Amino acid sequence: MKIRNIISALLIPAILLTGCSKTEQGSNTDTKQEQTDSAAPEANVSASDVVKAVLAEISINSSVEKGKGDLENYYASLDTATVEDAAFAMCGSGALPDEIAVIKCKTADDAKNAEAALKSKLEKQKELFSTYTPDEMYKLEGAVIFTKGNYAVFIALSDNDKAKSIVEGKLS
Repeated sequence: MKIRNIISALLIPAILLTGCSKTEQGSNTDTKQEQTDSAAPEANVSASDVVKAVLAEISINSSVEKGKGDLENYYASLDTATVEDAAFAMCGSGALPDEIAVIKCKTADDAKNAEAALKSKLEKQKELFSTYTPDEMYKLEGAVIFTKGNYAVFIALSDNDKAKSIVEGKLS
């Protein structure tokens, strides 16, 4: 049993850092997954500005920020040809599930497709972290995934409601 724990402790961070999100989509009804399309967000809001606004209020331990060029490595089922702008941040060590992603797509339909890719990512994260860091699962269980206009958003942080409020404020 001890060897299994040691192997898990060594392999899970390696898997996280090499793109563990390359499996197919699952489903979950417990997660807050919402659609908020009512108003079109401002077209000139950069994804990076939105992510930075959230990080100014809600920190991520050893945060690493990424952009559009890194999407394929972290969101395998996302069609990057439909993405205009993207920014995301996560725990750099891979030890915690903290993550926020803001993806600006070419159309609202593209954003809905991106939302499906984000839901798939969430399911993979839940599988991974349920045994790796079960005390952090509240972030994933309360994750918020939604679209607003051409934007798709993924939030799995210590205060998902506050982060969603910040994102919606920046996108209105």
